[in-house]
Amino acid sequence: MKRYFYSFILFVLIISCEDYSEDLYRYSKQITQSKEYPVYLDMSEIGNIKVTDIATIVSPFKIVSNGKYYFVGEMSEGIHVYEKKTKGVEYLCFIECKFVKAFDVVNDHLFCNNFVDLVVLDVSNPIQTNILHRQKSHFNRFTKYKEYWNILSVDDKGCIVDYYHHWLTGMVTEKEPDLDFSEEDKLFENLTSTVIPETWLSDHPERDRPYLGIVKVGEDKIYTYGEYNSWAICTYQSGVFDVEEQDLWSTVGPYPTPYYYSNARPVGLFMKDDVLYMPGIWDNLENGYIDAALHVDEARFAYSIHHSGSFPVDATYMPQFKAFFYLTGQSIHGAFRHRDPVYSTIEIYKDYQISTDAVAIERVGSHLITLGNGLTVYLPDETDIEFVKEYPDISGVCYLREDDVLIVANTEGLFLYDVEDVENIQRFR
Repeated sequence: MKRYFYSFILFVLIISCEDYSEDLYRYSKQITQSKEYPVYLDMSEIGNIKVTDIATIVSPFKIVSNGKYYFVGEMSEGIHVYEKKTKGVEYLCFIECKFVKAFDVVNDHLFCNNFVDLVVLDVSNPIQTNILHRQKSHFNRFTKYKEYWNILSVDDKGCIVDYYHHWLTGMVTEKEPDLDFSEEDKLFENLTSTVIPETWLSDHPERDRPYLGIVKVGEDKIYTYGEYNSWAICTYQSGVFDVEEQDLWSTVGPYPTPYYYSNARPVGLFMKDDVLYMPGIWDNLENGYIDAALHVDEARFAYSIHHSGSFPVDATYMPQFKAFFYLTGQSIHGAFRHRDPVYSTIEIYKDYQISTDAVAIERVGSHLITLGNGLTVYLPDETDIEFVKEYPDISGVCYLREDDVLIVANTEGLFLYDVEDVENIQRFR
């Protein structure tokens, strides 16, 4: 009897071992899995704004001024500072600010982009420039409709520049079909890099993301693009930075909000004679436009000046003709407002067929001047443009006009000219 009992026990043990072995090898196996971890942009180097003695001007794109200084923006490098003198200017210093593409100044406060951040600098003494405020990701927050304008990012961690793939090998079962990456999650949750991907950069940095623009409006307001069809109006007063989002559905300010076309993007902001301009480009890169917000006492007009086949590089407004004159890098064009002021549209486009590669155009009284590899003066009307005079020795990439003074920047420096008499333009020395 005992023999049968022990035999039964042994049989049960054998069956149990066989079941365990079968379960172990049927539902357990060794696998290799991967997991993707984002690599975030380390802004410690990019965000380092410092002052150096001097730097060569290579690609200036904008000039602004306050009571004491002229500030010349160097695309994706920083800002050159010139001190105003009784007879001309003197180079003072260079504010190194990587990836700057837009800026403006309010009194002693300079607002500029530092990649995706909006930075306010104290430039009361430019040699000792310091950061007063940094608004992180200000130019990477198009959360309504235009999300694809943003650089992919994570709140509190920043922009994602790459991904790291980690492979893990181990045993899984039916109950636990995935490998445990918890240790790797802790190890790789904060990967960073100081390198901006080459795919983010092109030969036209003004067209690269982040899409931005900064322009001073009035005495103390800085206009930048808002979340969608809106202005983000920034101020810095008494040590406090403030942003007011102003859209079509809130109280409308002096200028209509920008209109973001579905297949286009802006490339900047600029103001001339109280006209706010927003140049843009279509995604096909073949056609461009300039939206112009014209502020007058009795009404507000927002005009869209479209151009096929090229990109409008600059524009100015002549109220006596109710016309915008603009450059395409090939010719001078006119865009005449509708004769009925009820309509905020362009009624007539005209190509004056004047061959020019000028990059800037400005109204001086009843005349137009263009600037590029020389300065040319024209006298326009509704039907024609008359050539007046050329100054081949006056050349520049960008300019600023203050009353009768034209401030011009080129690779040799900053130069001031008296344009009170456009037929006898003289340089201040």
